[in-house]
Amino acid sequence: MNITKYEGGHVGDFAEGLVLQGARILASGEVRFPPPEFLHGEGVVEPLSLGITGRLYTYTTVHPGKAPAYSLAMVDFDYGLRAFGRLVWEGDTAPAIGAVVRAVPFALSDGTSDYAFEPLKGDAA
Repeated sequence: MNITKYEGGHVGDFAEGLVLQGARILASGEVRFPPPEFLHGEGVVEPLSLGITGRLYTYTTVHPGKAPAYSLAMVDFDYGLRAFGRLVWEGDTAPAIGAVVRAVPFALSDGTSDYAFEPLKGDAA
């Protein structure tokens, strides 16, 4: 069996902002996020943008003791995909379930680049 590494990433940086990238498995039509790390056999996939915005499905705030609290969210995107990631916002008012969010750059504690979700502000929502 032939196994190859998928070369596409799960985040793209475009003029309109950060966009999560999924993949469509051509043989089955299945859409995945994140894209598969490896392809088996003659598997062929095409990159697929999840769009600039999604809707906040749910979130929780983690209070890890002495470390600062942080929030994790599930966000619904096109193609029936639901993505998991950090949720960040400014101010004291937490975002409402169903709020429109977008992916933004986020650095993990070890400095690794990643993404987080942030509610759109004002008329953009």
